[in-house]
Amino acid sequence: LGHANYRATHTVASQVRTSGTPVNLSVLPPKCDHCIMGKQTRSPVPKVREGVRSSERGGVFFIDATGDQCTRSASGNICSLDIIDDFSSYGWSFPVSSKDACSVQLRSFLIAR
Repeated sequence: LGHANYRATHTVASQVRTSGTPVNLSVLPPKCDHCIMGKQTRSPVPKVREGVRSSERGGVFFIDATGDQCTRSASGNICSLDIIDDFSSYGWSFPVSSKDACSVQLRSFLIAR
């Protein structure tokens, strides 16, 4: 759930201090590395394409095999193989039972095209 921010912590500590409880407000609470990492944002994807696009359909494919998902699909698969054609930007997504099965699915995709 995370920690309260510094302002909220300082406000509560000030109220407790006024009620007579000794609180040292001269030192900030330590920063939590996990909270800092959780609040960082990822770099945006560039809007302008860099590099030369493939000159023919099926010339270059980008392939990504995602890892184990939290839940299994209705057919029992927990991974997926994503393939994107560089020329047309058309994408395919194939559910696979494990990352070991990605090579078999990729081979059948390349033979079928």
